[in-house]
Parts: sequence; structure tokens; C-alpha cells
Amino acid sequence: MKKLLVALLLIVGVLFFAQNLVKIADIYKLKEGETVEATGIILAPVGVLGSLTTYMQDETAGIMLYGKVLPVDLKIGDVVKVVGKTKVYYGILEIIPDKVEVIGSATPTAVELKDADFKKYLSNLVVVTGTVSSVEKYQFKVKTDKFEILVYIRKEVPFKVETLKVGDKVSVTGVMYLYKDMYEILPRIPEDMKKF
Repeated sequence: MKKLLVALLLIVGVLFFAQNLVKIADIYKLKEGETVEATGIILAPVGVLGSLTTYMQDETAGIMLYGKVLPVDLKIGDVVKVVGKTKVYYGILEIIPDKVEVIGSATPTAVELKDADFKKYLSNLVVVTGTVSSVEKYQFKVKTDKFEILVYIRKEVPFKVETLKVGDKVSVTGVMYLYKDMYEILPRIPEDMKKF
């Protein structure tokens, strides 16, 4: 009888724990300031795409993580469980974690950009293939037959934009970001930029 009771309590505990976990897409439907618990795959090392910042995604969406609690040794592919409060910062929903626990590893999959509805890809790992349409000091634009998007290279990513020229065919992977109402892709590592 005692073993049955312990087993029952264990099952109820696991079910309760599983119910507390929220899919990332559902976090966007909650009020700002809610405490959430979610899991996801880390998309970038902490600090590469912003101070005290990284991103995670699950099969439904991506979200920014921001705060001093983030382990500085998080790496691309770490699967984490995060508990924290939500906050909107300059139009981007983020979780300010109270707790971050690495629970496994997986390979993050980039979503192929097929249209200009960039908002639905915010904080997701995305990939775009097209032609370089302009090149500036820290950024360049990629044009497809349906849209054009800015790619911004942060100083922490060792990639020389001057190696590109207008007309180059490229494939770019990175995190979809919003800066002053403009969507842009933030590559994480030099290998995120491929020239054909």
C-alpha cells in the first residue's frame, strides 16, 4: 500500500510539473510580468547578441532571455529549463530568469524565411537565402524575390562585412531581432554566413 501511494504521488508530481511548463508561443499570449516556466534550446552564447542576453526556442517560437542569472557558459544547443518573469523591452518579449538549469542538448533548427511577416519569427533562429543588395560597415541587406532584410553583424561576431559585395549569393542564419521598429537578422558565429 505504501509503495502504491509513493508511486501515485510520484506520478501526480510529474504531471503537475509537466503542466507548469509553458510552450514559448503561449508565453506571448500572457500578460507582461507573469512568472513562466519553459524549456528551449539555446541559440547563442550569452553576450554575443547583447550584454547579459541570449535566446532560446522550442518547436513553437523563440524568446529572448536577459539577466545576471544567465550562466555565462551557456552554449548553442544547450537545452534549458527557465523560470522567470516576462517583460517587454523595446517591443521584444523577454524572460528575466530567476533560475536557469541545463537539462540536455539538441541542435537548434533554423526556420526558413519565406515571406516578409518577420514579426512571427521574432527571437527565432532563421535562415534566408538571397542576393546581397547593399553593404555597409557592420551590416548588409539580403534580397529575395519576395522581400529584403537587414543583416547586422555585432562586434562580438568575428566576420568581415567587406568580404561581401553587392550581387553575391548568400545564405545567412541568425536570430530575428527588432531594433527601432526594423527587423534584422543577427548572425551568431562566422559560419552563419555562407557565400555561393
